[in-house]
Order: sequence, then C-alpha cells, then structure tokens
Amino acid sequence: MNGRPIDHVVHRVDDLDRAAATFEKLGFTLTPTAYHEDRMGTRNRLAQFRGRNFIELLEVDRPETLQPHDFAATPPFFGFGAHNKAMAGFGEGMTMLVFRTEDARADIASFAEEGIATYAPFDFERQARLPDGKEVTVSFSLGFATSPDMPRLAFFVCENRAQDYFWKPDFQTHRNGAESISAVYFRSEMPERDAAFLAQLFGGRVSLRDGGFAVAAGEEQELRVFSPDAIAALDPSFVGPDDGSTVMAGLELAGSTAAPTVPSSEAHGVFLAWRAR
Repeated sequence: MNGRPIDHVVHRVDDLDRAAATFEKLGFTLTPTAYHEDRMGTRNRLAQFRGRNFIELLEVDRPETLQPHDFAATPPFFGFGAHNKAMAGFGEGMTMLVFRTEDARADIASFAEEGIATYAPFDFERQARLPDGKEVTVSFSLGFATSPDMPRLAFFVCENRAQDYFWKPDFQTHRNGAESISAVYFRSEMPERDAAFLAQLFGGRVSLRDGGFAVAAGEEQELRVFSPDAIAALDPSFVGPDDGSTVMAGLELAGSTAAPTVPSSEAHGVFLAWRAR
C-alpha cells in the first residue's frame, strides 16, 4: 500500500530572507514572500514542484501575535505558529510533515478512531501573488496529529481549497532540476517504533532498509526512518538532538539531474539528496 502522498514539509528558519537567498543559490525558484494571519505569526516562501508538493521555508516573524497551544480546550487547540516558535530553540530545520487531503475534518475523525492525538481543525486564508502580480486569496483547512514519542515534530493534513490559484507553473521550474520530493529522512533512535506510527497515521506499508525502515507515502515517495549512524553516513554535518529526540534530517528530491548531496550545514539544517528520474 502506497499510503498518503506528501504535500509539503515545513522548514523553519531564523531569517527567511537569508534562507531564501541560500535556496535560490542552490538553484530553487521561490514564490514571493507571503504572510499568514497574525494568529499564526509566520511568513513563508515556497519551492513548488511539478510533482504537486513543495518545501515551505517558514519564519516566525510576529511571535507576539501568534495564538498559543491550548491543550486543555475541548477539542484541544494546536498552534501552528506556537509549535514553530518553540522549535526555534533547537536550531533551524524541518518541524512539520504535511500530507494531502480532500477532507481535513474526516481525517481528524479517522485519526481519533485510531487513538492518535488530534486537535481542533484549523481554517485560515492568506494572500498570494500570482506571476502576473495579481493578488488573490488562498484558503486551507488543517488537521493536526502528534505522537508523544516525537515531541519535536508535528504532522498534519492540508485541505487546499484554492488549487487553481495556489499551484503556479511559473514557479515550478528550477535550475537544479528538482521536480518532486521523493523522500523525507528521519533521524530516530527507535526507527521501528517511529516507522510504525507513520504507517498507522498515513497508511503506508513498512519495509526494512539498511539503517532503518521505509514507509511508503504515495507513488514514488517514502518516509525513511533511519538510525543516527545511518543519517551521519548520509550527512556527517547533521547535528542530532542531545536528548535523542526523533527529528527530520533531510530530503531526497527527484528531478532531471542528480547532484552531490547538499549538507545540512549549507542548507539551514536540512540536507538535500538527489535522485535522477
């Protein structure tokens, strides 16, 4: 079973302008800066791919306005900006993994039936600038889920209610040849446990790999949950958490060319590997 396709990864950075300059030098075409609502307190730029997934470079630029978590509420409230603000203390890197959905509320109910920690649905809008300069409104519904064994990570489904405005072919051609996210790498001291959670959450089959496990996530996509040693072999510069927490460490990008791995030390905490189609 292939499981749910990856929609995007949230890559939290300290300075969006500086990170965007880095990614543009690495050959990515980025969308213009967009601002989320004040209750999220964030702004972003995206590297969109023809495979209908993307990297979201995200900065918490208005920490004073964001809505905090409220886990005592009924249902509990998970704050998108609050999570990314909390993760700022651990350095730059990926903080959230996102999957496609046609119905966020139905997925929340399904997660709850599986005994997975879920939260109130989160609906929001933001302005987006089209390649011709026109400003349009895009809107989304998010359904969050978390694992107590992976406190530095959050997962959610994203129901995109403005597909025609959101996906912009003019921004999907990249000098480095990237066409899609083909894999997300996790650094885990308990790969079997974490792979099992991801499979439960998004329905992908689990297979054994050198260094850990792979969870299928859509056609030609995988979540690779690897041991610290296996991640170090891929990127010696990646710095793992002192407390042994599971984190996302890198991406594999499929495209027209294959290039040497970009270490996390040169890409704001995330290594970039390549796979030629």
